Amino acid sequence: SSGINAEYGAPKKEQAPKKEAPKKEEPKKEEPKPEAPKKEKKAPFSNLPPAKLSMDTFKRMYWNEEMPVISKYFDENFVDGEWSVWKVEYKYQNELKRTTTTNNLVKGMFQRLESMKKFAFGLMYVFGNPGDQKLAGVWLGRGGDNFFYEDDNWTIDIENFNCTKLDMNKPEEKALWTKFVAGEIDDWEGRQFEKDHIF
Repeated sequence: SSGINAEYGAPKKEQAPKKEAPKKEEPKKEEPKPEAPKKEKKAPFSNLPPAKLSMDTFKRMYWNEEMPVISKYFDENFVDGEWSVWKVEYKYQNELKRTTTTNNLVKGMFQRLESMKKFAFGLMYVFGNPGDQKLAGVWLGRGGDNFFYEDDNWTIDIENFNCTKLDMNKPEEKALWTKFVAGEIDDWEGRQFEKDHIF
């Protein structure tokens, strides 16, 4: 029996180097790790210089001031590239059957975006009757690109929306932003305003 053990023992000794061989390959897999520093950012948008417009100030004004004061602050402090304004429209409007479900969809989105509050302001409006609803809104966020993609945790819901950057130098595009902030959007594609959600 010792001979049999010896026979079985030999392959085991031979197998050991085989098991070790993949370990030698592992460092190759670790080489692409220079990507890691991206995840080690102290904060989103840390690569951007300080902005003239303060999101805290803007939000405080939104809640406490009349529209002329809000507009004046925005006009004097908004710098394209430091911030950007986006129109968002839900891609799957035919799925919006019940107002409760649509509202919950927005509430869930806002909850998942909690860590974005310092960097963005959003207005999402529900339009139309149950079974024939639209979900659309405007967002002001940090940087010149679509800020939802600055952090992987922020992309979950925005993938379900068509995002269009609004040019604040074009009167008709700025007017859409201003009307949303002023609460003057009464309908969307023929559907009456139903409910607003403020981020």
